Amino acid sequence: MGKLVVLTLLGAGLALIGERLVAFRQRINAYREVEPVEPQNCHLIEGLENGAEDIDILPSGLAFISTGLKYPGMPDFAPDEPGQIFLMDLNEQNPRAQSLNISDGFDRASFNPHGISTFIDKDQIVYLYVVNHPHMESTVEIFKFEEQQRSLVHLKTIKHELLKSVNDIVVLGAEQFYATRDHYFTNFFLAQLEMFLDLHWTSVVFYSPREVKVVAEGFSSANGITVSPDKKYIYVADVLAKNIHVMEKHDNWDLTQLKVIQLSTLVDNLTVDPDTGDILAGCHPNANKLLLYNPEDPPGSELSEEQLMGQLPLMGPSRDITGRDLAGKRKHTQTRKLGHQHV
Repeated sequence: MGKLVVLTLLGAGLALIGERLVAFRQRINAYREVEPVEPQNCHLIEGLENGAEDIDILPSGLAFISTGLKYPGMPDFAPDEPGQIFLMDLNEQNPRAQSLNISDGFDRASFNPHGISTFIDKDQIVYLYVVNHPHMESTVEIFKFEEQQRSLVHLKTIKHELLKSVNDIVVLGAEQFYATRDHYFTNFFLAQLEMFLDLHWTSVVFYSPREVKVVAEGFSSANGITVSPDKKYIYVADVLAKNIHVMEKHDNWDLTQLKVIQLSTLVDNLTVDPDTGDILAGCHPNANKLLLYNPEDPPGSELSEEQLMGQLPLMGPSRDITGRDLAGKRKHTQTRKLGHQHV
């Protein structure tokens, strides 16, 4: 009788593992094959070969780019080099990426930048907020941008017990921002188990000097985050659930979900067209190829544009491009002057 119970439990356990494995591979589109398409007006930007993670564009056309992210379980193209912040002037006919110097006193050797966001104060001073993972921890670094010197002056490091496994941020005021947590656990094994079991324990955190709180939760893996042009709505990408959450922002900074835009691709970073309000998303058609990176068979990326009419999202992408030259790139940006730039 005892052996029968053991065999029954073992069979049930193996069945559960098999079911979870199949479900996980379906969530990451492991079986999906895509036909490469060469998008127009697209070329590789030299100097960003170590991986461009995020980009934020100022109204002036200057763009900040975070590169060199070292992330557990992901391919690392420069294991012995720290991350960097690059600057591009999208007003130029052929914009080039320029590495920005960072002021003394900041630990550049452990710089591991992830999501970024900019804030311009009433005096037109530009501040760059950077999610940083020094020694695989999570901090938010605040820099002042010196445009004439093309440099960043480090001002402050923000750490908090709720700011763990931070992926991306969107800044709405001086030291006021929303941040996404892409994992509940910080331990690598538990974080992988969390994804495998699809626990939906990740969240969005609001931070200010006076208050830090969880304002939205229940995501499979909260990733990119951005804000509507009128600052009324927050958009959150859930990469493993393959959707975008439209959240209403309240006066107390809490968020209420209004809509969920379901896609067929894994949604990573988000940006919003300032003229139309459309959501532009960098997506992964097959995350299995991203995790098991093969330069002979790169994963490619999809560029998805979602239109919002009032509060009603069109439930399919109005633009969807897959390109080999966009292998593993996380963000798609659009500028009115130059059309599409891909990094």
